[in-house]
Amino acid sequence: MRLEVRIARRYAKALSEVLPDEKLEKVLKEIKTLLSLFDEKAIKFFKSPIIPTEKKVELLNSVLEKVEVSPELQKVLKLMAERNRLGILKEFAEEFEKFADARLGVVKAEITSATELDEEVLNRIKAKIEELFGKKAEITVKLDPSIIGGFIVRVADKVLDASIKTQLENLKKAIAD
Repeated sequence: MRLEVRIARRYAKALSEVLPDEKLEKVLKEIKTLLSLFDEKAIKFFKSPIIPTEKKVELLNSVLEKVEVSPELQKVLKLMAERNRLGILKEFAEEFEKFADARLGVVKAEITSATELDEEVLNRIKAKIEELFGKKAEITVKLDPSIIGGFIVRVADKVLDASIKTQLENLKKAIAD
């Protein structure tokens, strides 16, 4: 694991531990909003060893004046700025989301399909995921015509590949053997 991710995880864990469950989603939205305000140029600014820490703190403070965030998040962000760690804001957001999801009982699922899936199929897949994992499922859908048909579901470290492409490859292997 990269050093940046380990450091980001420590900040994210600390923040998630001081927040009550009912504030987790609100703070997660605040983090995502902040992250959307900082483009790659801003992240490079925060990562630069040449730019004095005071300038980075000033930029953060000017943004925090315009965007309302919870006091807990503000405290962590200012600490990150003072320690020259705002360059890992993206990693921090990803790690915080993992802690929040774990506490709130949410599992992320990604469905890759060759074509658009109708709402009924998505709801059935979502219900099955929720039944299997015992958690609320949040689904994202990706389109990939190269899988020909069917779909691939990824949840955490589990993969269900029901694509035509994989079935054809398996058939090809079976015939070759």
